[in-house]
Amino acid sequence: MIIQWKKYMFKINDIYGYPVEKEMAQADVHAYFQQNDFIESDAILSIHKRVKTLCIDLYKTEEELRKEMNKSTRYQINKGGRDNLSIEHLTAPTTKETLEFIKFFNSFAKEKGIELCREDKVKSLKANNNLIISNAYHENGSKLVSHLYMADGNRATMLYSCSGRFTETDIPHREVGRANRYLHWQDILFLKEENYKVYDFLGLSRDKDNKAQQNINDFKKGFGGRVEIGYQSIIPQTKKGLLMILLLKFKWRNQLERVVKGRAIRERGV
Repeated sequence: MIIQWKKYMFKINDIYGYPVEKEMAQADVHAYFQQNDFIESDAILSIHKRVKTLCIDLYKTEEELRKEMNKSTRYQINKGGRDNLSIEHLTAPTTKETLEFIKFFNSFAKEKGIELCREDKVKSLKANNNLIISNAYHENGSKLVSHLYMADGNRATMLYSCSGRFTETDIPHREVGRANRYLHWQDILFLKEENYKVYDFLGLSRDKDNKAQQNINDFKKGFGGRVEIGYQSIIPQTKKGLLMILLLKFKWRNQLERVVKGRAIRERGV
């Protein structure tokens, strides 16, 4: 799966899965994700990361998937199933539905103090038919939770998750939390029915001192699954790409996932 998008003045090709042989559109950087090894580890000013993610294997039966959950997650999902929630899955979201998600996420992100939705990337996913959006609605019609996935027919990777807990103040936070777990479970079952092979929670933080990130890790691990090691490489293609790499090196200078160039080369046996 290849997605081209733009951030500020930089044009980016995101490549997911095995590197493709076909010629890609021109971009300032090529960013490789979900790889089995580093790509071009000896490239000048390249960036490389080794990351962990949590994956659910969808070939397993529903009973097996339930058994892998911890007791708390299973309880919350069962209780969420009694909350009269309405669930929808949009496998070909319209422009209006996509913009509604972006607006919903950005409202949540501003309250949380996190990065806003990468709108250009989401629009590119939609244009390439690699976008799935799911929603959970309260019985009064209010949207409680939304998820957005990058999907290629084999692997669905959760890119964004957001809730209305800051706007739907009359609904207890615990109900919103249940709705979030329940929607994840419904997404898993839906993707299984659609013959997807892997449900990817997109990352596990290695920062043990970051309590918020560790809480997110615990939430994901509550669904069971397996930890998968993946490799990421960002390779400049133009002078602007070199500038982008320098900016990212500074921004990510303390990231535990980063692997220095010399080590990446040694690990590949170059």
